Amino acid sequence: MTANEMKASLRRIKPGACLVAALVLAGATSGCMAYDPFDRTIDPTSPAAQRVEALTQSDMAYPRWADFPPAPQNVPTETDIRNQVLGLESSELRLNREVAAIVWTLTPADGGPWAERTRNRVDVRLARPARPDEAAEAVAWAQRMRQRAEPPPPIDH
Repeated sequence: MTANEMKASLRRIKPGACLVAALVLAGATSGCMAYDPFDRTIDPTSPAAQRVEALTQSDMAYPRWADFPPAPQNVPTETDIRNQVLGLESSELRLNREVAAIVWTLTPADGGPWAERTRNRVDVRLARPARPDEAAEAVAWAQRMRQRAEPPPPIDH
């Protein structure tokens, strides 16, 4: 669609609207013209005025090349990293094959040896039932620990 088809052209815009648009544009850009980036005066009422003044007046030394750390040595190459990744992937595949070969379900024939191994790992003293006096001692010990653990009173602010 062309300007003639839209019936819009610069000649049809009222001269007053052009003047208003020009004034708005001039007002918007006037703030940019008032700023001078080369003006070095510092506002004395600013809270950072003293610090800015001290930094601008001091003769600051620039870093030298000798101050920078040396380039890293013995950095692995792309080929070294690739070989390490391939090694990890192959060991993962080997581990997955070994895990897949494990029989994870127990049969009734496996129950006896499993129970025997478990019984051998359990301490016999811990497997026997507690005597009545041991239960009373445990309750008394728990009560003593509760009394020791009573928190101090809150602090008043």
